[in-house]
Amino acid sequence: MNYSVEELVREARIAIDRNANSTPLASLGDVDTLTVDEIIRSKVEDAARLVEESAAHELLDAGKPFAASVVWENDVAGYGAGRVILPDDFMRLVTFRMSDWYRPVTEAITEEHPIYSMQSSRYAGVRGNPQRPVVAIVHGTAGKELEFYACSAGPGVRVDKARYLPLPKVVAGEIDLCPKLQRAVVYRMASMACAIVGASDLAAMLLGTSNELAGIRVDNA
Repeated sequence: MNYSVEELVREARIAIDRNANSTPLASLGDVDTLTVDEIIRSKVEDAARLVEESAAHELLDAGKPFAASVVWENDVAGYGAGRVILPDDFMRLVTFRMSDWYRPVTEAITEEHPIYSMQSSRYAGVRGNPQRPVVAIVHGTAGKELEFYACSAGPGVRVDKARYLPLPKVVAGEIDLCPKLQRAVVYRMASMACAIVGASDLAAMLLGTSNELAGIRVDNA
C-alpha cells in the first residue's frame, strides 16, 4: 500500500514529541524542528528496509510476483532442482512453491547456511524434495537467483506460487509499505533521526517500540 512520505514524517515527529515528554533530551533540544524533519525524511527508505527485511512473516503483505521462467539443473523439466532469476529490486522472499510440493517455502537459506552444501548431494533423501522443499537465494552470473530443491513429478511441474517484497523506494512522494508494518516503520524513522542528533535514550525507546510492532526479536545475549 502506498503511503505519503510527508504523512510518515509527520507521524514520526509526533512519535518523537510524544515520547520526549518522559525521556531526557540533552541533544534534541538544540536541533530546530525543520532540521529534525529533514533527517526523518532522509531515513524513510532505510527505515522501511530495516523493518520489512526482519519483520515477522505474518505481518507481510502478499508482495509481488516473480519467476516468469525456470531453468532446470539437468535440462529436464520437472525433475531435480531448478533456478529462477530474481528481480533487480528483490529484497525478501514472501513465498515460493512448485506445483508438486506438499507445502510452500517462506524462508530462504543462503549460500553460507550449513545445509546449503547438502543440496548438491546425489542422494535424494539428503537434499530438498517435494515433501521437504528447500529454497536458497544465491549470487548467480546474472545477479541474484533463487534455487529450489527439488521436484519429481515430471514435465507438468510448474511454479505454483512465487511472491517477493521489493526494496522500498520513494516514488513521486510516496512509498509502498506492508500495511501491518506502517507504524513500525514510522517508529524506526523516528529512532534513526534521534540517534543522528544524539538523543540516544529516546532513539533506543523508539527502536524498541518499532521492533515490538514488527515482531522483531532482538538477542541481547
